[in-house]
Amino acid sequence: MKHLYLFTLEVALLELGKVLPSHLTLMSRFWSELPSDELAEVVRPLFARTNVMDLLFGEAVELGPKELTVHMIEQPEELKLHNDLHTLLDSVQADYQYPQFIGTSHKPHVTKRKGVQFRVGDKHVAQAAYLIEVVNERRVIRARFKLREND
Repeated sequence: MKHLYLFTLEVALLELGKVLPSHLTLMSRFWSELPSDELAEVVRPLFARTNVMDLLFGEAVELGPKELTVHMIEQPEELKLHNDLHTLLDSVQADYQYPQFIGTSHKPHVTKRKGVQFRVGDKHVAQAAYLIEVVNERRVIRARFKLREND
């Protein structure tokens, strides 16, 4: 059975049963034959060796086919993590729903949400990543990966 997943970096604490709060999509939706617990074990070592990272907010722009207003993130650390995760997912034959947003076309951003303000130059420390499964059009948190504290 194929599962539809995505990975996010935490910007606001994710809570079960709530609307997905502000987050950075680390890897957009992809299909995998692996159940969530097995996929989590594949990626866990990557996140365990990844330091918490500062997300530096840039300009607000309209992005994507839906022309959503997003806050661009100006941080090469996130791009390295995205690329390392992409390599891992390729090794388990992930099938990307939107390949046009993967790899060199990945644009790290946080979608603008009502009541949440970010200004150019704001910083946020991302301390965790999440594996999220899309089930019947609902996003279900399957695993939380704490990033490593800086030494």
